[in-house]
Amino acid sequence: MKFGLFYLFSDFGTIRQDRLLHEVLEEITYAEELGFESVWLPEHHFAVYGMLGNPLIFAASVAARTRRMKIGTAIMVVPFQHPLRLAEDAAMVDALSNGRLLLGLGRGYQPPEFAGFGLDQSASREMFDEGFEIVRRALSGERFAHHGKFWSFRDPVEIYPKPIQTPHPPFYLAAISPSTYDLAARLGISLLRSPTFTDLDTVTARFEDYRAKMREHGHDPDALDQPFLVRTYVAPTDAEARAETKHVVWYYHLLGSLVPGAPNLPSPSSYEAYPDAARRLSAVSEDEVWERGSCFGSPERVAGMLKRYLYRTGMNHIALEMRIGGLEHRKVMRSMELFAREVMPEVRAAVTERAIAAR
Repeated sequence: MKFGLFYLFSDFGTIRQDRLLHEVLEEITYAEELGFESVWLPEHHFAVYGMLGNPLIFAASVAARTRRMKIGTAIMVVPFQHPLRLAEDAAMVDALSNGRLLLGLGRGYQPPEFAGFGLDQSASREMFDEGFEIVRRALSGERFAHHGKFWSFRDPVEIYPKPIQTPHPPFYLAAISPSTYDLAARLGISLLRSPTFTDLDTVTARFEDYRAKMREHGHDPDALDQPFLVRTYVAPTDAEARAETKHVVWYYHLLGSLVPGAPNLPSPSSYEAYPDAARRLSAVSEDEVWERGSCFGSPERVAGMLKRYLYRTGMNHIALEMRIGGLEHRKVMRSMELFAREVMPEVRAAVTERAIAAR
């Protein structure tokens, strides 16, 4: 079992944004000292929901401050940039980090982002499929030309510098729609999962279907890294942790205003499940955050919840979103300490016990 951190870079806006960036860098550096093994950085635009427009720029800064921690993107939105530029930036981070990049990719989902870049969101699946193939070939060291629907370059090109990992840095796909699960199964690619847009039962059922399809295509799903995102906050007592659930409510309500089908936003084709998610997210309460969908509590409560997630989801890598909304830097640092000292050992012990019992 691996443990990592996920940073959305969402904030109430009550502190300077440069301060937020520097505090997160301090948290990531400390996380490596505590034994966390990865950090995950997402791409978002035009809203305080996520203020990291290019995760690979920030990833280069993380690479300079850490030595062992894997550095993941969760995710880079393929339609928003030329695939060759994306591949070049990814290769640079892999080289600077001595081969620690984990490259998460996706097609995006927020209509205001597509509108801001002047893109037709209904074409996002086609753009992703074409762009992903370009990224894969470029990072594999190929020299090639491409003539596609969205991108073309007549003369053969190759990128520099080359990534350290071969044949390329490992790919991860953000998985929400069934078509993405199918694509990942066919290509033998790891998933990035979370119960944000669908309930845990749906996430679990789709993952089991993905595992079966992986085997049909000759891949071993158990050999892959399979991260699972969980919003988590550890405090000395349940009462202290429960008092901070308001930050997750703010996050969910803001997210509910940005997804396809939210009030005044379109619902493009192939995003049919999102309007229901918009209604659900906009109605989330502090009680719901406390009972399901997030792991807030004392070390004992959080360990118990994560063990239940472990048994149901097949995850082997937990990515914890600990800095949410206006949660203060000092509280996030304390949460990380409590998690590393009291929760990590208990969850790892449960994984060992389960493995022994399965023999």
